[in-house]
Amino acid sequence: MNGPVRTLLFLDYWSLNEPLTQSTVLPTLAMLLREGMAERAVLVTVERASAPKGKGAPLPAGTVHVPLEAHRMWPRPLARALDLLTLVPRVVRIAHQERAEFIMARGVVAGGIAHFVHGRAGLPYAVDYVEPHADYMADVGEWRRNGPLYRGLQRLISLQLRSMSWGITVTGNYRDRLIRSGYDGDRLLVAPCPVDAQRMAFNMSDRATVRAHLGWSDPVIGVYAGKFGGLYHREKAFKAFADAQQAIGPSFGMVILTPMDPQEVASGVRAAGFTGDRLVVRYAEHNEVPRFLSAADLAFAPYRGTHSSACISPMKIGEYWANGLPVLLTKGVGDDSRIVEADPFAGAVFDPEGSDLPAAIARVREVLREPDQRERTGALASRYRSMELTRLAYRRVFGMPTIAP
Repeated sequence: MNGPVRTLLFLDYWSLNEPLTQSTVLPTLAMLLREGMAERAVLVTVERASAPKGKGAPLPAGTVHVPLEAHRMWPRPLARALDLLTLVPRVVRIAHQERAEFIMARGVVAGGIAHFVHGRAGLPYAVDYVEPHADYMADVGEWRRNGPLYRGLQRLISLQLRSMSWGITVTGNYRDRLIRSGYDGDRLLVAPCPVDAQRMAFNMSDRATVRAHLGWSDPVIGVYAGKFGGLYHREKAFKAFADAQQAIGPSFGMVILTPMDPQEVASGVRAAGFTGDRLVVRYAEHNEVPRFLSAADLAFAPYRGTHSSACISPMKIGEYWANGLPVLLTKGVGDDSRIVEADPFAGAVFDPEGSDLPAAIARVREVLREPDQRERTGALASRYRSMELTRLAYRRVFGMPTIAP
Protein backbone atom coordinates (compact mmCIF):
# COMPACT_ATOMS: atom_id res chain seq x y z
CA MET A 1 0.00 0.00 0.00
CA ASN A 2 0.99 3.62 -0.49
CA GLY A 3 -0.64 4.90 2.67
CA PRO A 4 -3.77 4.60 4.79
CA VAL A 5 -7.01 3.21 3.32
CA ARG A 6 -10.56 4.36 3.85
CA THR A 7 -11.94 0.84 4.36
CA LEU A 8 -9.98 -2.26 5.31
CA LEU A 9 -11.51 -5.73 5.07
CA PHE A 10 -10.02 -7.86 7.87
CA LEU A 11 -10.61 -11.54 7.12
CA ASP A 12 -10.60 -13.88 10.14
CA TYR A 13 -11.27 -17.63 9.72
CA TRP A 14 -12.08 -18.01 13.41
CA SER A 15 -15.37 -17.17 15.13
CA LEU A 16 -15.80 -13.82 16.85
CA ASN A 17 -15.86 -15.34 20.36
CA GLU A 18 -12.92 -17.69 19.79
CA PRO A 19 -10.10 -16.87 22.24
CA LEU A 20 -7.69 -16.16 19.38
CA THR A 21 -10.06 -13.59 17.89
CA GLN A 22 -10.67 -11.99 21.25
CA SER A 23 -7.01 -11.95 22.31
CA THR A 24 -5.30 -11.17 19.00
CA VAL A 25 -7.61 -9.95 16.24
CA LEU A 26 -9.53 -7.29 18.18
CA PRO A 27 -6.38 -5.72 19.70
CA THR A 28 -4.79 -5.68 16.24
CA LEU A 29 -7.84 -3.94 14.77
CA ALA A 30 -7.81 -1.40 17.58
CA MET A 31 -4.13 -0.71 16.96
CA LEU A 32 -4.35 -0.20 13.21
CA LEU A 33 -7.42 2.05 13.51
CA ARG A 34 -5.78 4.05 16.28
CA GLU A 35 -2.66 4.41 14.14
CA GLY A 36 -4.71 5.73 11.21
CA MET A 37 -3.82 2.89 8.84
CA ALA A 38 -7.52 2.66 7.98
CA GLU A 39 -10.47 4.95 8.62
CA ARG A 40 -12.79 2.00 9.20
CA ALA A 41 -12.54 -1.78 9.26
CA VAL A 42 -14.93 -4.53 8.21
CA LEU A 43 -14.23 -7.64 10.29
CA VAL A 44 -15.38 -10.83 8.53
CA THR A 45 -15.43 -13.91 10.75
CA VAL A 46 -16.38 -17.52 10.01
CA GLU A 47 -18.83 -18.74 12.63
CA ARG A 48 -19.21 -22.36 13.71
CA ALA A 49 -21.67 -24.19 15.95
CA SER A 50 -18.77 -25.22 18.21
CA ALA A 51 -17.67 -21.62 18.83
CA PRO A 52 -17.78 -20.33 22.43
CA LYS A 53 -21.02 -18.60 23.35
CA GLY A 54 -21.55 -15.47 25.35
CA LYS A 55 -20.52 -11.86 25.03
CA GLY A 56 -16.90 -11.18 24.25
CA ALA A 57 -14.89 -8.00 24.20
CA PRO A 58 -16.49 -5.04 22.40
CA LEU A 59 -15.50 -4.31 18.84
CA PRO A 60 -13.01 -1.46 18.44
CA ALA A 61 -14.57 1.86 17.44
CA GLY A 62 -14.77 2.13 13.67
CA THR A 63 -15.28 -1.63 13.14
CA VAL A 64 -18.24 -3.33 11.44
CA HIS A 65 -18.67 -7.07 12.03
CA VAL A 66 -19.95 -9.35 9.25
CA PRO A 67 -20.33 -13.00 10.36
CA LEU A 68 -20.32 -15.79 7.78
CA GLU A 69 -21.42 -19.33 8.58
CA ALA A 70 -19.16 -22.31 7.97
CA HIS A 71 -20.49 -25.53 6.51
CA ARG A 72 -21.28 -28.24 9.05
CA MET A 73 -21.09 -31.21 6.69
CA TRP A 74 -19.02 -34.32 7.22
CA PRO A 75 -16.38 -35.36 6.20
CA ARG A 76 -14.42 -32.27 7.15
CA PRO A 77 -12.42 -32.01 3.88
CA LEU A 78 -15.71 -31.66 2.01
CA ALA A 79 -16.91 -28.99 4.44
CA ARG A 80 -13.66 -27.02 4.05
CA ALA A 81 -13.84 -27.27 0.25
CA LEU A 82 -17.42 -26.01 0.31
CA ASP A 83 -16.33 -23.20 2.63
CA LEU A 84 -13.79 -22.08 0.05
CA LEU A 85 -16.29 -22.30 -2.81
CA THR A 86 -19.02 -20.37 -1.02
CA LEU A 87 -17.06 -17.94 1.15
CA VAL A 88 -15.01 -16.46 -1.69
CA PRO A 89 -17.98 -15.01 -3.64
CA ARG A 90 -19.57 -13.81 -0.40
CA VAL A 91 -16.39 -12.01 0.62
CA VAL A 92 -16.16 -10.51 -2.89
CA ARG A 93 -19.70 -9.13 -2.48
CA ILE A 94 -18.88 -7.74 0.97
CA ALA A 95 -15.73 -6.10 -0.38
CA HIS A 96 -17.72 -4.42 -3.16
CA GLN A 97 -20.58 -3.38 -0.88
CA GLU A 98 -18.24 -1.90 1.72
CA ARG A 99 -15.91 -0.41 -0.91
CA ALA A 100 -12.91 -2.09 0.66
CA GLU A 101 -9.52 -1.05 -0.67
CA PHE A 102 -7.29 -3.64 0.96
CA ILE A 103 -7.60 -7.05 2.64
CA MET A 104 -5.69 -8.17 5.71
CA ALA A 105 -6.03 -11.92 6.27
CA ARG A 106 -5.29 -13.45 9.65
CA GLY A 107 -3.60 -16.81 9.13
CA VAL A 108 -2.93 -18.92 6.05
CA VAL A 109 -6.46 -20.36 5.75
CA ALA A 110 -7.93 -16.86 5.58
CA GLY A 111 -5.01 -16.02 3.30
CA GLY A 112 -6.15 -18.71 0.88
CA ILE A 113 -9.58 -17.11 0.69
CA ALA A 114 -7.97 -13.69 0.24
CA HIS A 115 -5.94 -15.06 -2.68
CA PHE A 116 -9.08 -15.96 -4.61
CA VAL A 117 -10.85 -12.72 -3.66
CA HIS A 118 -7.77 -10.90 -4.97
CA GLY A 119 -8.12 -12.80 -8.26
CA ARG A 120 -11.80 -11.95 -8.64
CA ALA A 121 -11.95 -8.42 -7.24
CA GLY A 122 -8.43 -7.21 -7.90
CA LEU A 123 -7.94 -6.17 -4.29
CA PRO A 124 -4.39 -6.28 -2.93
CA TYR A 125 -3.94 -8.22 0.28
CA ALA A 126 -1.51 -9.12 3.02
CA VAL A 127 -1.40 -12.14 5.32
CA ASP A 128 -0.21 -12.14 8.89
CA TYR A 129 0.35 -15.10 11.21
CA VAL A 130 2.03 -16.89 8.31
CA GLU A 131 3.18 -20.33 9.45
CA PRO A 132 3.49 -23.85 7.95
CA HIS A 133 0.18 -24.97 9.40
CA ALA A 134 -0.33 -27.91 7.02
CA ASP A 135 3.12 -29.33 7.81
CA TYR A 136 2.51 -28.93 11.52
CA MET A 137 -0.82 -30.76 11.38
CA ALA A 138 0.85 -33.58 9.45
CA ASP A 139 3.85 -33.68 11.78
CA VAL A 140 1.64 -34.23 14.83
CA GLY A 141 -0.44 -36.91 13.07
CA GLU A 142 -3.67 -34.94 12.69
CA TRP A 143 -3.53 -34.91 8.87
CA ARG A 144 -2.13 -37.32 6.30
CA ARG A 145 0.46 -35.82 3.95
CA ASN A 146 -1.32 -37.34 0.97
CA GLY A 147 -4.74 -36.36 2.34
CA PRO A 148 -7.02 -33.62 0.99
CA LEU A 149 -6.69 -31.24 3.96
CA TYR A 150 -2.89 -31.25 3.84
CA ARG A 151 -2.63 -31.04 0.08
CA GLY A 152 -5.32 -28.39 -0.14
CA LEU A 153 -3.80 -26.09 2.48
CA GLN A 154 -0.27 -26.56 1.11
CA ARG A 155 -1.59 -25.45 -2.28
CA LEU A 156 -3.29 -22.43 -0.73
CA ILE A 157 -0.11 -21.44 1.11
CA SER A 158 1.94 -21.71 -2.09
CA LEU A 159 -0.56 -19.57 -4.02
CA GLN A 160 -0.75 -16.78 -1.46
CA LEU A 161 3.00 -16.62 -0.94
CA ARG A 162 3.23 -15.62 -4.62
CA SER A 163 0.21 -13.32 -4.96
CA MET A 164 0.10 -11.46 -1.64
CA SER A 165 1.58 -7.98 -1.35
CA TRP A 166 3.10 -8.76 2.04
CA GLY A 167 3.41 -11.70 4.38
CA ILE A 168 4.10 -11.42 8.10
CA THR A 169 5.61 -14.59 9.52
CA VAL A 170 5.38 -15.29 13.23
CA THR A 171 9.01 -16.42 13.56
CA GLY A 172 12.34 -15.53 12.06
CA ASN A 173 12.85 -19.27 11.60
CA TYR A 174 10.01 -19.52 9.09
CA ARG A 175 10.98 -16.37 7.19
CA ASP A 176 14.46 -17.79 6.76
CA ARG A 177 13.03 -21.11 5.60
CA LEU A 178 10.79 -19.41 3.03
CA ILE A 179 13.68 -17.36 1.67
CA ARG A 180 15.76 -20.52 1.30
CA SER A 181 12.82 -22.00 -0.65
CA GLY A 182 12.96 -19.13 -3.13
CA TYR A 183 10.28 -16.73 -1.90
CA ASP A 184 10.85 -12.98 -1.99
CA GLY A 185 12.33 -11.94 1.35
CA ASP A 186 11.62 -8.26 0.60
CA ARG A 187 7.88 -9.01 1.01
CA LEU A 188 8.29 -11.10 4.17
CA LEU A 189 8.22 -9.41 7.58
CA VAL A 190 8.38 -10.91 11.08
CA ALA A 191 6.06 -10.17 13.99
CA PRO A 192 5.50 -12.84 16.69
CA CYS A 193 1.94 -13.30 17.95
CA PRO A 194 1.48 -10.29 20.26
CA VAL A 195 -0.09 -10.32 23.68
CA ASP A 196 -1.84 -7.61 25.64
CA ALA A 197 0.71 -7.35 28.42
CA GLN A 198 -1.44 -4.99 30.47
CA ARG A 199 -4.47 -7.26 30.31
CA MET A 200 -2.45 -10.34 31.21
CA ALA A 201 -0.31 -8.65 33.87
CA PHE A 202 0.27 -10.04 37.34
CA ASN A 203 -2.19 -8.88 40.01
CA MET A 204 -1.36 -9.44 43.68
CA SER A 205 -5.00 -9.11 44.76
CA ASP A 206 -6.08 -11.81 42.27
CA ARG A 207 -3.26 -14.02 43.52
CA ALA A 208 -4.45 -13.78 47.10
CA THR A 209 -8.12 -14.24 46.18
CA VAL A 210 -7.63 -17.30 43.96
CA ARG A 211 -5.22 -18.96 46.38
CA ALA A 212 -7.65 -18.39 49.25
CA HIS A 213 -10.45 -19.91 47.17
CA LEU A 214 -8.28 -22.93 46.37
CA GLY A 215 -7.16 -23.23 49.97
CA TRP A 216 -3.53 -23.27 48.82
CA SER A 217 -1.85 -20.43 50.65
CA ASP A 218 1.83 -21.31 50.41
CA PRO A 219 2.73 -24.03 47.88
CA VAL A 220 4.37 -23.62 44.50
CA ILE A 221 1.56 -23.64 41.95
CA GLY A 222 1.89 -24.66 38.31
CA VAL A 223 -0.60 -23.74 35.59
CA TYR A 224 -1.45 -24.92 32.11
CA ALA A 225 -4.01 -23.23 29.86
CA GLY A 226 -5.11 -25.01 26.72
CA LYS A 227 -6.06 -28.26 25.07
CA PHE A 228 -4.38 -31.66 24.93
CA GLY A 229 -3.72 -33.70 21.83
CA GLY A 230 -3.03 -32.54 18.29
CA LEU A 231 -0.52 -29.69 18.55
CA TYR A 232 0.02 -30.48 22.23
CA HIS A 233 1.21 -33.50 24.14
CA ARG A 234 -1.43 -35.37 26.07
CA GLU A 235 -0.05 -38.31 28.10
CA LYS A 236 3.41 -36.75 28.14
CA ALA A 237 1.92 -33.49 29.41
CA PHE A 238 0.09 -35.37 32.17
CA LYS A 239 3.36 -37.09 33.05
CA ALA A 240 5.16 -33.74 33.19
CA PHE A 241 2.61 -32.42 35.71
CA ALA A 242 3.04 -35.54 37.85
CA ASP A 243 6.83 -35.36 37.58
CA ALA A 244 6.71 -31.72 38.69
CA GLN A 245 4.85 -32.78 41.83
CA GLN A 246 7.45 -35.44 42.50
CA ALA A 247 10.29 -32.94 42.02
CA ILE A 248 8.76 -30.14 44.10
CA GLY A 249 6.93 -32.18 46.71
CA PRO A 250 3.35 -33.00 47.78
CA SER A 251 2.59 -29.34 48.48
CA PHE A 252 2.82 -28.62 44.73
CA GLY A 253 -0.51 -27.47 43.30
CA MET A 254 -1.52 -27.79 39.64
CA VAL A 255 -4.24 -25.74 37.91
CA ILE A 256 -5.32 -26.84 34.43
CA LEU A 257 -7.58 -24.51 32.46
CA THR A 258 -8.98 -26.41 29.51
CA PRO A 259 -12.13 -26.66 27.37
CA MET A 260 -11.79 -30.45 27.45
CA ASP A 261 -13.69 -32.81 29.77
CA PRO A 262 -12.31 -31.96 33.23
CA GLN A 263 -12.93 -35.42 34.70
CA GLU A 264 -11.17 -37.10 31.80
CA VAL A 265 -8.17 -34.77 32.07
CA ALA A 266 -7.97 -35.15 35.87
CA SER A 267 -8.11 -38.94 35.53
CA GLY A 268 -5.28 -38.83 33.00
CA VAL A 269 -3.10 -36.67 35.27
CA ARG A 270 -3.73 -38.98 38.24
CA ALA A 271 -3.03 -42.05 36.13
CA ALA A 272 0.34 -40.47 35.29
CA GLY A 273 1.20 -40.40 38.99
CA PHE A 274 -0.20 -37.15 40.40
CA THR A 275 -1.43 -37.74 43.95
CA GLY A 276 -3.33 -35.81 46.59
CA ASP A 277 -5.97 -33.13 46.25
CA ARG A 278 -3.89 -30.21 44.95
CA LEU A 279 -5.18 -30.61 41.40
CA VAL A 280 -7.83 -28.38 39.80
CA VAL A 281 -9.11 -28.91 36.26
CA ARG A 282 -11.73 -26.53 34.94
CA TYR A 283 -12.76 -24.34 32.04
CA ALA A 284 -12.07 -20.61 32.20
CA GLU A 285 -13.21 -17.81 29.92
CA HIS A 286 -10.27 -15.98 28.41
CA ASN A 287 -10.93 -12.92 30.59
CA GLU A 288 -10.61 -15.16 33.68
CA VAL A 289 -7.23 -16.60 32.73
CA PRO A 290 -5.07 -13.73 34.11
CA ARG A 291 -6.52 -14.30 37.60
CA PHE A 292 -5.36 -17.91 37.62
CA LEU A 293 -1.99 -17.04 36.12
CA SER A 294 -1.48 -14.52 38.92
CA ALA A 295 -2.11 -17.28 41.46
CA ALA A 296 0.58 -19.49 39.90
CA ASP A 297 4.38 -19.47 40.06
CA LEU A 298 5.35 -21.35 36.92
CA ALA A 299 3.64 -22.45 33.71
CA PHE A 300 3.77 -25.38 31.30
CA ALA A 301 3.80 -25.33 27.49
CA PRO A 302 3.98 -29.00 26.38
CA TYR A 303 4.00 -28.53 22.60
CA ARG A 304 4.90 -31.45 20.41
CA GLY A 305 8.37 -30.82 19.00
CA THR A 306 8.52 -31.37 15.23
CA HIS A 307 10.40 -29.98 12.25
CA SER A 308 7.66 -27.41 11.66
CA SER A 309 7.12 -26.46 15.31
CA ALA A 310 10.26 -24.30 15.02
CA CYS A 311 8.09 -21.95 12.93
CA ILE A 312 5.17 -21.29 15.30
CA SER A 313 4.58 -18.54 17.87
CA PRO A 314 2.32 -19.86 20.64
CA MET A 315 0.08 -17.25 22.25
CA LYS A 316 0.17 -18.91 25.65
CA ILE A 317 3.93 -18.47 26.02
CA GLY A 318 3.62 -14.70 25.60
CA GLU A 319 0.68 -14.61 28.00
CA TYR A 320 2.60 -16.58 30.62
CA TRP A 321 5.55 -14.22 30.33
CA ALA A 322 3.28 -11.16 30.51
CA ASN A 323 2.04 -12.40 33.89
CA GLY A 324 5.59 -12.99 35.08
CA LEU A 325 5.55 -16.79 34.84
CA PRO A 326 8.67 -18.67 33.76
CA VAL A 327 7.70 -21.40 31.31
CA LEU A 328 8.60 -25.08 31.28
CA LEU A 329 8.69 -25.40 27.50
CA THR A 330 9.35 -28.38 25.26
CA LYS A 331 12.34 -28.10 22.95
CA GLY A 332 12.21 -26.81 19.37
CA VAL A 333 9.20 -24.48 19.64
CA GLY A 334 9.37 -21.37 17.47
CA ASP A 335 11.91 -18.71 18.37
CA ASP A 336 10.79 -19.13 21.99
CA SER A 337 12.84 -22.21 22.88
CA ARG A 338 16.00 -20.30 21.96
CA ILE A 339 14.87 -17.35 24.12
CA VAL A 340 14.14 -19.67 27.06
CA GLU A 341 17.49 -21.42 26.73
CA ALA A 342 19.30 -18.07 26.73
CA ASP A 343 17.40 -16.32 29.56
CA PRO A 344 16.69 -18.18 32.83
CA PHE A 345 13.95 -15.67 33.68
CA ALA A 346 12.03 -16.97 30.64
CA GLY A 347 11.91 -20.50 32.09
CA ALA A 348 13.57 -23.72 31.01
CA VAL A 349 13.26 -26.20 28.16
CA PHE A 350 12.84 -29.93 28.60
CA ASP A 351 12.55 -33.02 26.46
CA PRO A 352 9.35 -34.97 27.23
CA GLU A 353 11.05 -38.08 25.83
CA GLY A 354 13.95 -37.73 28.27
CA SER A 355 14.61 -37.30 31.97
CA ASP A 356 15.65 -33.65 32.16
CA LEU A 357 12.42 -32.19 33.57
CA PRO A 358 13.68 -32.24 37.20
CA ALA A 359 16.73 -30.21 36.12
CA ALA A 360 14.47 -27.77 34.26
CA ILE A 361 12.27 -27.41 37.35
CA ALA A 362 15.33 -26.84 39.52
CA ARG A 363 16.45 -24.04 37.19
CA VAL A 364 13.02 -22.40 37.39
CA ARG A 365 12.82 -22.73 41.17
CA GLU A 366 16.20 -21.06 41.48
CA VAL A 367 14.92 -18.10 39.44
CA LEU A 368 11.75 -17.93 41.55
CA ARG A 369 13.91 -17.04 44.54
CA GLU A 370 14.99 -13.77 42.89
CA PRO A 371 13.08 -10.84 44.47
CA ASP A 372 12.45 -9.14 41.11
CA GLN A 373 11.70 -12.34 39.19
CA ARG A 374 8.09 -11.52 38.34
CA GLU A 375 9.01 -8.12 36.89
CA ARG A 376 11.99 -9.44 34.92
CA THR A 377 9.97 -12.29 33.44
CA GLY A 378 7.12 -9.90 32.62
CA ALA A 379 9.53 -7.66 30.74
CA LEU A 380 10.17 -10.50 28.28
CA ALA A 381 6.63 -10.18 26.92
CA SER A 382 7.25 -6.51 26.16
CA ARG A 383 10.53 -7.37 24.46
CA TYR A 384 9.49 -10.38 22.40
CA ARG A 385 5.68 -10.34 22.17
CA SER A 386 4.78 -6.66 22.11
CA MET A 387 2.08 -5.24 19.85
CA GLU A 388 4.81 -2.76 18.90
CA LEU A 389 6.39 -5.45 16.69
CA THR A 390 3.05 -5.92 14.91
CA ARG A 391 2.59 -2.16 14.68
CA LEU A 392 5.94 -1.72 12.94
CA ALA A 393 5.18 -4.55 10.50
CA TYR A 394 1.72 -3.17 9.70
CA ARG A 395 3.12 0.30 9.09
CA ARG A 396 5.44 -1.27 6.50
CA VAL A 397 2.47 -3.01 4.91
CA PHE A 398 0.48 0.23 4.70
CA GLY A 399 3.41 2.26 3.46
CA MET A 400 3.61 4.46 6.54
CA PRO A 401 6.76 5.67 8.27
CA THR A 402 7.84 3.40 11.12
CA ILE A 403 7.74 6.21 13.65
CA ALA A 404 7.84 5.72 17.39
CA PRO A 405 4.45 5.45 19.15
